Amino acid sequence: MSEGGGLAMLNMQELLSLVKGRVAIGEEMREHTSFRIGGPADFFIEPMDRQDFIRAVGFFTSRRIPFVILGRGSNILVHDEGIRGGVIMTGTALQQFSIKKQQVEADAGVSVSLLAEKTFSSSLGGIELLQGIPGTVGGAVRMNAGAWGQEIFQVLSWVEVLRGGRTSVLYPDELEYGYRQGGFGSEIVLRAGFRLKRLSEREHAERSRRVQEIRLQRARTQPLSFPNAGSVFKNPERSIGGESLSAGALIDRCGLKGYSCGGALVSELHGNFIVNTGSASAADVMKLVEVIRNRVAERFGVVLELEIGLLGFDGVICR
Repeated sequence: MSEGGGLAMLNMQELLSLVKGRVAIGEEMREHTSFRIGGPADFFIEPMDRQDFIRAVGFFTSRRIPFVILGRGSNILVHDEGIRGGVIMTGTALQQFSIKKQQVEADAGVSVSLLAEKTFSSSLGGIELLQGIPGTVGGAVRMNAGAWGQEIFQVLSWVEVLRGGRTSVLYPDELEYGYRQGGFGSEIVLRAGFRLKRLSEREHAERSRRVQEIRLQRARTQPLSFPNAGSVFKNPERSIGGESLSAGALIDRCGLKGYSCGGALVSELHGNFIVNTGSASAADVMKLVEVIRNRVAERFGVVLELEIGLLGFDGVICR
């Protein structure tokens, strides 16, 4: 038995006595990531409700066992050897949301795309262009997710977090947020509040056309039929040769569309997407990441920064 497996067996009975939801040992993370890549986690927990979720977090925290919180696993890469420690899912426990006039509240496990659809159908604007983003509210807030000029922090009012076993509320001006970065440390996002704009009939019709255009463009330019983790790299913050080029454009100019390492392939539709053609390993993806970084750095003098999170690499759980 591996060291991680031994750790799991030693603590399994304690965990089962505390958590009402599903608990498993050695759950294959490829079943819970949009990349369909990743080895087993020592502990895998799907809490039943909010209090169950908090108890699960407390279990790992009090025993100093590393753990990670996952929503839909949509922008992460898990190591082939899996995750030493625990994985706590938000999907079942944190699923409540409400829309009251222009005020919206949503649990961390709520789908961003669903929330964007529901608010827009209620004639509220501010996140309608995020329809199609596969992540959750918790992940979106942590990384200040955005698309097509809209970002979560543009409409964020407050965030309820769990820190040191206690809940508290943080406000945007208390966080050093920025492009694809929410400024959180070890805090766990539980719930968030947003203030959206009431749209007139004309504004709603105009934005509906824009939403449809984006939906069609996404279908044309993104590899939706292959497992992937969304945009792999953040866009550079500086212009290159007087042009503001996206990471995808830089990769395309390096002639890397269609380049592969094992089962991992740079999408021929979008250079900033790496897809799993069916047999990709995390090692394949990381080899491809290094090829891309090296080529772009050699040609443009830009070191691309990862947008996806890496879990289980070098024994470190990071976001």
